[in-house]
Amino acid sequence: MSTNSDDILKITNIEVMYDSVISALHDVSLSVPRGKIVALLGGNGAGKSTTLKAISTMLASERGKVTKGTITYDGTLVKAQNPAEMVGLGMVQVLEGRRCFGHLTVEENIIAGAYSRKLSKAEIKNELEKIYSYFDRLKDRRKSQAGFTSGGEQQMLAVARAMMAKPKMLLLDEPSMGLAPQLVAEIFKIVQELNSKEGVSILLAEQNTNVALRNADYGYIIETGHVMLHGTAKTLLDNEKVKELYLGISKEGRKNFRDVLREESFSTRQNNSPKFEALPESK
Repeated sequence: MSTNSDDILKITNIEVMYDSVISALHDVSLSVPRGKIVALLGGNGAGKSTTLKAISTMLASERGKVTKGTITYDGTLVKAQNPAEMVGLGMVQVLEGRRCFGHLTVEENIIAGAYSRKLSKAEIKNELEKIYSYFDRLKDRRKSQAGFTSGGEQQMLAVARAMMAKPKMLLLDEPSMGLAPQLVAEIFKIVQELNSKEGVSILLAEQNTNVALRNADYGYIIETGHVMLHGTAKTLLDNEKVKELYLGISKEGRKNFRDVLREESFSTRQNNSPKFEALPESK
């Protein structure tokens, strides 16, 4: 059981290996407070998707395995479960790349998300209307074949399908990828509404640091499988190092936090005075 009932998800010092050879995550710890949005930030290959798949137990399909540490979701230790069992516990992951059923209509895709709930036709109708109240675009395209909808509509469709499972927690992997800024803003507005009105806790993996932090309560920055920095979203947005490394390009070119920490460590040894400190956790 979780030692902190305020956290719906708690990851403690996990390590992940692929094929028992490739080390992907190293001593990663993070938590998601119940009813909050937490952003997991970092570049391509940083370990964001691996973290989400470790939580949702999808690693096995890619010959990956959590080799150390613990994951606790809603008071349950995540260890031997499969993805279907995690959905039954109220956790649903929206995978990177949308992955809709292209040959089905938009509405048929959404209904597929309720498969595990065994709803009656009347209940499905009521649930659909509720979903469409958040996704106006999808209501207009409900009879269209999903494969012929836009990228933004397919991303909305993936989230809508996940919501039909009535999750307590959503894992969203790169929802802004490949989308125009206007569509990104629309999708994050919907994410905010689902969080505030439905009480869904959200762990959001994103490369778009700016938009993610502006819509999250807390953030973790991950580089090459390590959590390098964490803090409230506002604190991270105001942090000069985050601005330099993730919200713009410095005159010296892009660095990562591992480079910065190495430089600061060297400077500390030279001057016997620390130059860089991790941000404090929010109270």
